[in-house]
Amino acid sequence: MSNESFWETLSEPWRAALEIAWEGYCAGTLPIGAAVADHEGKVLSRARNRSMDQCAPNKQIFGDMLAHAELNALIELKLDQESRQSAALYTTMEPCPLCMGAFYMSSIRTLYYAGRDPFAGSTNLLGTTQYLKRKPIRIIPPFDKRLEIALTGMYAETEIQLRGEEEITDHFFDEWRAVLSEGVDLGVALYSSGELRKRGANHAPAGETINWLVNQVK
Repeated sequence: MSNESFWETLSEPWRAALEIAWEGYCAGTLPIGAAVADHEGKVLSRARNRSMDQCAPNKQIFGDMLAHAELNALIELKLDQESRQSAALYTTMEPCPLCMGAFYMSSIRTLYYAGRDPFAGSTNLLGTTQYLKRKPIRIIPPFDKRLEIALTGMYAETEIQLRGEEEITDHFFDEWRAVLSEGVDLGVALYSSGELRKRGANHAPAGETINWLVNQVK
């Protein structure tokens, strides 16, 4: 598969989640995006991390540590409870405990995520309590290794910007390296080159950027 056609191979929900994740990067917040789609793959809502934003559409949360992509995509969703059971949540990063809880209580039964989160990812919470055993939830893990590494690289590059170069040895990155060392290495390389920041400043198209990122994966 050529990298030029990688974006075209993605389904509409994945494109929506990745587009808004890239929007988050360009806005200077964490590059995580999420979308909810119906059983036919039609996108019903989409949202990104807005923890560093000063505003947000509709009733989405912003400017707060709770302003996560998955939570905002669920808040944005206007769908009756019965129809939600055949819908699916797509997210670029494995949900944290907050977002796993929101997903479980949303009545949506299927979750797709494109990249593991060794630091906060909490899909393993399902089934750990009687309440979390009641619903027939399906969890579909990352489907493309190159995309997972590319997204990890973008996330790690953002964290280096926020934390500072001296924090690359922090335990946060140690946990990521133990599972996705290629992604962390890519993030360091992206930070050093400044190319991703340049693309963000120029608001390069999401599809073009994802193709370019996947092409950086060795």
